[in-house]
Amino acid sequence: MIGAHLKEVRKSLHFSQEQMTEGILDRSLYSRVENDCSEINVNDLVKLLHYHRILVADFLRGFGTTSTDIEILQNRITTAYLNEDVVTLQDLYINTKFADVRMKKVVRILINRLNGVNNLDERDREFSYSFLNEDNWNSENLWLVLHMLDLYELSDLKILVETIFHKVIRKKTNERSMQLAAQIALKYLEICCKRQTKNSEIKNAIAFLQKLPKTTNFAIHRIAAEYYNRLVNHDQEGADKIANLLVRN
Repeated sequence: MIGAHLKEVRKSLHFSQEQMTEGILDRSLYSRVENDCSEINVNDLVKLLHYHRILVADFLRGFGTTSTDIEILQNRITTAYLNEDVVTLQDLYINTKFADVRMKKVVRILINRLNGVNNLDERDREFSYSFLNEDNWNSENLWLVLHMLDLYELSDLKILVETIFHKVIRKKTNERSMQLAAQIALKYLEICCKRQTKNSEIKNAIAFLQKLPKTTNFAIHRIAAEYYNRLVNHDQEGADKIANLLVRN
């Protein structure tokens, strides 16, 4: 069963078995695992998932299910951006038929950013700031905003994240949306630290993260919330200890 699920994940990434295992695992062994002829030990499975930036919790949660096409595409874009993989982003931009044309705009903005072009033209600025008036915070809109957070002025960003936190908390939302909102909270805290600013919304972001479900899927978010909580309360030693824990994991 694990082999079949690994095969689903590999195909969603559009990888060959060689690409999936290169430098991590023997390909012939992996092939036998996919065909349920051999078992994969826990350490090798974790190593494989970690290398491809797949959370173990996400893999286990998706066992027996498949992600939607749009979620798979979102994950590919996010992974390429985090890896500063401009070539993959350009390929996606040119060859993908985007059901939501806003995703294509975001990909172009990410490509420009990786190429050192940080100034928005008028169309991109209008597009990014249109979310200040957004009322429907579904997973698609949350994903789009997550990738544009550092384009906003801090005063506008504060209003944006405050709205998102209240909308997501008040509304019974799905786990995907909650995870994206948690990533937005962490990104907001990171931006505030980099820009060396303090405001009331920082504490609200921390409180939002601390109230996340006490499940494996949100464990890292809750730990990171405690890291920022220590920083806000000038406990650098405690923050450093938590940072070391996050690095090891």
